Amino acid sequence: MNADELMIGDFVREIYSQKIIKVREIKQSCIYTTDNGYRYSEIEPISPTTEILEKNGFKRNKPYNYIYKDDYCEVCVSFVPKIKIDNIDLVEPTINVSIKGALFDINMTMSAIHELQQALRLCGIEKEIIL
Repeated sequence: MNADELMIGDFVREIYSQKIIKVREIKQSCIYTTDNGYRYSEIEPISPTTEILEKNGFKRNKPYNYIYKDDYCEVCVSFVPKIKIDNIDLVEPTINVSIKGALFDINMTMSAIHELQQALRLCGIEKEIIL
């Protein structure tokens, strides 16, 4: 990961312990949390899962399609889970996101939870993601 991929408030995972950490400060050489600093080589993105979507108020619409609504917008997520055959990853998990509001209509593809966090924030949706 690099500094330009993250925003304050994003969740990532520490590679060695698999601890989920929340970015509090971003420097060119590392990130800081409330209790520690991590080099970019020590962190990785968190892959999306249906469980994470459901924990955060996304309701299943169809298999692998989820919707989150609030007073101002609707977030539609088409989730493609990780596909493995004989212990070989064929498809990494991705999410196709459509965010519709009164002043915007955005469509994008993402492969990590911090990207979904950023998209929501940039649309003015202040939703704290629960992992």
